[in-house]
Amino acid sequence: MFKPGSVLVIVLFAAAFINGCKSQERGFALAVRTDQGPVAWDASGSASVIQDVYLDRGNGKNCIEVNADSQAVLELVSPRITVNAGRPVSFSFAFRSERAGGQLFSAGLEFFNNSGASVLDTLLYSITAGSGERGSGYTRPWTEFTRAIKAPEGASSARLSLSCRPERGQVWLGETSLIQGEGWMAYAAGFSSHLGREPEDKYLFTAARVIEQEAAPAPQQSELEAGMLFFERKGFAGAWPYANPRVGDRVKVLYEKVPRGAVAPFAFAVKALEDLSKVAASVSIPPVKDNITLKTKPVLYQGRYAATRHEGSWSSVFGVRARLLEAPKEKSLLSGENLFYWLDVPVPLNTHAGTYNGEITLQSAGRKPLKIPFSIEVAAVSLPPLPENQVVGFYYYPPDEISLIETHFKDMAAHGVNGVSLAGSFVEISPAGRLRLDWERVQRLDRVMALMRRYGLFRPTSLYIVDLISRLELPHRADEWTDEHKTLYVNAVKLMDNTARQRGWCKLMFFPVDEPANDPQEMKLAHQTLGLLRSIEGIVPLCDLNTTASVEELSPYLDAVVIQISSVSPSTVGLVKERGMKAFFYLPAFGSSDVGGDAAYHRAIPGWFLPRCGADGIYYFAYQSVAGDPYDELDGSHRDWCAAYPAPAPYHIWPSPEWQGIRRGIEDLRLVALARDLIGRAKTGDEVQLKRLAAGVQSRLDGILDSVKPAGPAVIYQLHHELPTYISEKWRQELLEQVSLLLNALQD
Repeated sequence: MFKPGSVLVIVLFAAAFINGCKSQERGFALAVRTDQGPVAWDASGSASVIQDVYLDRGNGKNCIEVNADSQAVLELVSPRITVNAGRPVSFSFAFRSERAGGQLFSAGLEFFNNSGASVLDTLLYSITAGSGERGSGYTRPWTEFTRAIKAPEGASSARLSLSCRPERGQVWLGETSLIQGEGWMAYAAGFSSHLGREPEDKYLFTAARVIEQEAAPAPQQSELEAGMLFFERKGFAGAWPYANPRVGDRVKVLYEKVPRGAVAPFAFAVKALEDLSKVAASVSIPPVKDNITLKTKPVLYQGRYAATRHEGSWSSVFGVRARLLEAPKEKSLLSGENLFYWLDVPVPLNTHAGTYNGEITLQSAGRKPLKIPFSIEVAAVSLPPLPENQVVGFYYYPPDEISLIETHFKDMAAHGVNGVSLAGSFVEISPAGRLRLDWERVQRLDRVMALMRRYGLFRPTSLYIVDLISRLELPHRADEWTDEHKTLYVNAVKLMDNTARQRGWCKLMFFPVDEPANDPQEMKLAHQTLGLLRSIEGIVPLCDLNTTASVEELSPYLDAVVIQISSVSPSTVGLVKERGMKAFFYLPAFGSSDVGGDAAYHRAIPGWFLPRCGADGIYYFAYQSVAGDPYDELDGSHRDWCAAYPAPAPYHIWPSPEWQGIRRGIEDLRLVALARDLIGRAKTGDEVQLKRLAAGVQSRLDGILDSVKPAGPAVIYQLHHELPTYISEKWRQELLEQVSLLLNALQD
């Protein structure tokens, strides 16, 4: 069954588990299964553990529960196991916790040479939770982790030790394995070819996958004939390669109700019931009565699996999920594997209100087609653009090709984005030591500004000029600046500002230091540069800050502040407003699982958190910012940030699920703006009925916003752990209904 030297699996044998027992009973045994058969563990340090069962891809598997209330302890030490020097060894374990605190799990691995001497003793994995963490302990669903490390030169054997001693709550430990080779990372590489190019460069790191516990539902006859199970997965929430449909994911008709000026999105998936080849999808929307149809073209995307950063780690932890959307193509599926799709149906402002029906056809080679109906109800409500006083924008790094910049801006504008933040100063020192314009950059900005004007992005724009210090050959330490240095810096900024005004560019906000609160020297430099900017008449200084203290300290120099979402709070935003500044916040647009990885999460931030927290806008980082291969997050010193990925012609861009979520959030924000406008109009009149309807809209809007936490860390936790996954859609439909009633009354 096992190939020699390839796989070693730690398994649990329980001759007698007694629920609630105070200590380990006689007959309780754990073993390491190798190609030569099971080998006994030393489990003498374990006590009061309880046997349990969990589901993984529909299969029941054994696990052990360690309950702090019963003072349970799990301590395991393996015998020495043969390894190959210089080759990877992977330790995998399945883990779940419920309101747990303390030392939840640790795994140590010690390597020995042929003489029995230790050559490396390392803490392989550790999970801890502080007693004050969110006030309720550490809770996470079943997750399989794989930690990989190259066995050191000279190593011939290894000994594994596991420990679980929670101080409170419950911890479950499921199937556990020690694998010589890449283990689950090889599985991951099957979905991201980039990950498998040079695997030797990838260690030490961790893989993780969420374990879907529910078994797949029974297929209908039409699905059996097609060889695939159909289910909806709004926002790609939980879009893992083997995810099973959850309650509510099985639908007969895909349905979306949208206002005019929005996009009806349908996110769905198929699971192969057996090995399939040439799986493909197509879409049709026939005209309704009187030959009226949607005056638009549906766009079908196919989800692509890729390795992605996991749990907020920048360098070592990754998982596999659908990370981007690309052109649909025929694809082979193994039994049990998923294929995700996203259908966009734009609804222009001139669309007739009513219901439009369509059909999605899914088919694999040699099988009957599976027909899935969908329905779009267009409400008689037209979304306005974002108000002038609200910004949803991107940090943007223009590519060299002007046609690509236009493609990017067209994509942003089509989905409601109304601002960008640019980077790079455009002055330099001549050989004679004088200031001069970098005309190549100036001409490039001419083209960028013209496109910004064309696509509605022409507004006061942050210009990131951290590079100005190097371009002017100034010291990087503030205390080394002379009066001559300060004069040079001031004159350079004046030259840039004058150039912008003379060439008809939008107003520039100068952004001289990046997150200075992270370093004392950077804070000194912030005082220096922002103080100089403040001294120049007509200049708008801006800085990104991540602590309330730094906002207070630097506020005398600033007109606008950009705050990390994890530092947004009523006190921070209130302080910014109190000091007369504009308050923006920023968060990653893609690839940052510490603040969410699904469209469902990203939708809620602009749609409901922005109007709740009181900030003036959001800047997402970034529309496109990549290191190395844009489809591999593991090949650079930092993760990639891509709301939209670069794609070959004629596509040019492929959106990420997060970008689709941001887009829907902007639509929700536009609906909030419309509601507030209608409320204001109704309150100015004398009609009692209008005022009563306006009060109803105000009450529903207040109820929605009041249910959203006003602080960044709190709302991140709330959206992931407390609110239903699709809560934003529920809120939209409730507000849309109220707005429709008030709008009809005002029109009558």
